[in-house]
Amino acid sequence: MPEITTDRAQIHYIEKGNANTTLLFIHGWGINSSYWNNQLEYFYNSYKAIALDLPGFGKSRADRTEWTRHNYGQDVIDFIDKLNLKNVILIGHSMSGDVILEAALKDHNEIKGIIGIDNFKMIDVSFTAEQTEEFTSMSKAIINDYKNSVPTFAESLFHPKTDKVVRKRVTEDFVNSDEKVAISTLLDMFEYFKIMNSQLSKLNYKLFLLNSDYGPTNIQGLEKYCPKSYEVSYIPSTGHYPMIEKPEEFNKILEQVIQKIITK
Repeated sequence: MPEITTDRAQIHYIEKGNANTTLLFIHGWGINSSYWNNQLEYFYNSYKAIALDLPGFGKSRADRTEWTRHNYGQDVIDFIDKLNLKNVILIGHSMSGDVILEAALKDHNEIKGIIGIDNFKMIDVSFTAEQTEEFTSMSKAIINDYKNSVPTFAESLFHPKTDKVVRKRVTEDFVNSDEKVAISTLLDMFEYFKIMNSQLSKLNYKLFLLNSDYGPTNIQGLEKYCPKSYEVSYIPSTGHYPMIEKPEEFNKILEQVIQKIITK
């Protein structure tokens, strides 16, 4: 697994293929680049396919105290520049929907489109007092007893049909994540949610989403805050990890979305 060093981090990544268009896959919270292995194998014959570990996750490192979406967005830009990547399509899962949004807002010339994977589902959603209390209680439990509490959080992300092998993999990766980084990025999620609508409204790209149908996507919010339009595709009967739950179906739909960006 190669590594590059920027002014801000040491970033490990997996690279396959050598084409004119780069698919840059960025993992979600508590996991790592290996979650994209199926996609790298599927796409590398037609694209340069790269999956990186965000600093603080997997094998990537950084000497920092603030593990924020803003910092990760700049890490993505630094990565693109360091490798001199061309015609980049950013593909971000979960937390990294926010990360690719932050990267895209920098209007880098080589970023040609962005695709979110099971994210931006709650744009312009108002939470009930009960839902807010549930989020607050869960975050407090994770902060106070990370390793014993995070498996419960993992369970909330699975579909009833999610395979037990997937459940075990995700839960173990959560538990084995760097606790300091995991807690910091989870807390940043709540802070970023406060500004997500306004950040999305600045986006100069059409937003493509490939979401699980387990939990609704608020279409009205996307209509309100996506100035360059949006398009949502769905993977049925999966939880939060469609790329490993139904990789074959996921890859075919993702390929269609990629083609829409390339041929626009």
